Amino acid sequence: MADVEELQQRVNNHTDKLTSATAAVDAAQARFDAAAAAAEEADAERTRLKAARKVAKRRAHRIAKEAKRAAKRARATADDRDDAAFELAEGLAAYDKRQAKLAKTKTALAAAQPPAPVVVPAPAKKAPAKKAVVEKAPAKKAPVKKAPVKKAPVKKAPVKRAPVKRVPAAKKSPA
Repeated sequence: MADVEELQQRVNNHTDKLTSATAAVDAAQARFDAAAAAAEEADAERTRLKAARKVAKRRAHRIAKEAKRAAKRARATADDRDDAAFELAEGLAAYDKRQAKLAKTKTALAAAQPPAPVVVPAPAKKAPAKKAVVEKAPAKKAPVKKAPVKKAPVKKAPVKRAPVKRVPAAKKSPA
């Protein structure tokens, strides 16, 4: 009977070891399943992020190209604005010069013309219309013209002016 008890003890030992081994295998299986699920999630996340990175790179390249185009356009418009400001300054200078010349010639014309006769209108009555009486201004002596004094031409160095931003209120047409 000693052999049966010894065999019974061995069976019990092996059963205990098998139970503990089964528990270890079950724990390892659960760990493996959890790790496999985590690996699948990580792989899916990696794939998603890789695609997002690719899209972000494309977007970044597109935005960089747009930024270059915008910078180029900004330089061109700044140059155009500077050119327009310079042309405006030149145009205003020419306009002011022409306006001064026009005023000077109108003054000279007004001084050179004899005064116009003054017309006095007749009072309005129901009577037949009368002709307007024209009064002539007293005759003036013509001024004696002196010979013009000739001056030596003076050469001036051209003056470089900074562009001035002025806009005339309203241009007067020569009358």
